[in-house]
Amino acid sequence: MDAYKESHYRSVIKALSWRVFATIATISIVYVFTRRLVLSLEVGLVEVILKLILYYCHERVWGWLGFGKRKHPLAAFQVSDKLSPEDLETIRDQLVKLGYIEEG
Repeated sequence: MDAYKESHYRSVIKALSWRVFATIATISIVYVFTRRLVLSLEVGLVEVILKLILYYCHERVWGWLGFGKRKHPLAAFQVSDKLSPEDLETIRDQLVKLGYIEEG
């Protein structure tokens, strides 16, 4: 398992910064071909909106697909009492053995 885990905040900032750079690239490409700044900015605006919608749809479709998903092996069990440290260690060992988590 990685010692470093990326926070949601960091992921959001990275996604936003990438979106800014990608849109600047689109605007630049349109400008290079047309030499029309207003058209380039309009295309950039449409691109941002359309790609956000398409990305959302893409994510929803992938959410419905079972491809590549592993069902957690403990999902079917209802735990009604607190687990002991020994129980947790046994469960962890089994999850490592099954490949659900990395040893470490």
